Amino acid sequence: MSHIHPDDVGARVSVRRRVGERTVDVVGDLEFMDDETLAVRNSTGTLVTVSRSDVAAARVVGASPREAIELEGVAARGWPAPDSAWLGEWLLRAAAGFTARANAVRPLGGPGCPVDEALERVADWYRARGLPSRVQVVVGSSLDRELSRRGWNAAPAVSVMTATLAAIARRLPEPGAARVRVSDSATPGWLRLFRGGDTPPVARAILEGPPVVGFASLTDDENAPIAIGRAVVEGPWAGLTAIEVAPAMRRKGHARTVISELTSWSRERGARRAYLEVLATNEPAIALYRSLGFAEHHRYACREAP
Repeated sequence: MSHIHPDDVGARVSVRRRVGERTVDVVGDLEFMDDETLAVRNSTGTLVTVSRSDVAAARVVGASPREAIELEGVAARGWPAPDSAWLGEWLLRAAAGFTARANAVRPLGGPGCPVDEALERVADWYRARGLPSRVQVVVGSSLDRELSRRGWNAAPAVSVMTATLAAIARRLPEPGAARVRVSDSATPGWLRLFRGGDTPPVARAILEGPPVVGFASLTDDENAPIAIGRAVVEGPWAGLTAIEVAPAMRRKGHARTVISELTSWSRERGARRAYLEVLATNEPAIALYRSLGFAEHHRYACREAP
């Protein structure tokens, strides 16, 4: 019957249920499951409750190509490059070299011209900015395969993980920790902890660029940040980034405390689902996020021209 488990809460699932003499499929985020019922929130935001006795089959599923591209677009707006241009539906992005994802093309559709011409125009655009030509591709996509065939080198893959905020909240301590604050701008203390304080001026433009953004700081008794995080809300999505803990304060649950505050903050602003990006080889971080209900949505890699 069912091949899903309560531990899969937060994952994207496909459930085939019996309705009279018919079977009907529902695909979406698994928000709840016990011995008697399960609840799936579909793409329209509707919560569909199903009796376990009516389930004919169920499984965890990955994102469709369309869904992967849609989330890539959301993530691009959550990490906005200050210099950008459109080539058809390819979004060319530059940020003086600060982070690969802000300095690579995001293909959100076709380029509106043959691929050879598109890549030449990409090369010209990045050459004018003193940057290498990079394209951020969904791993396994047709463009990923085409660039591989042309000898474009791939950086290590990044796992894009998603979960429902309801599923995350159930696995975290209650928000409201006395020393956690969420502000609408990056404070000097927050910036000192972010990437070890390596924040060129362009970084602030990226961090504070989205319309709805929150910066969480967990401070010590002297009001110095010991853990930070950032959330961007766009429609139903909350993008979690910059979850960092001071080296001497790790493995004490501080990242969970920050994520709890950002989850509450995002839900108050209408978000229902969260995404984050983590190197696919970062097993400790992936284990933490899986324990909070996250599952892999898709992977991307930045490919650079040879």
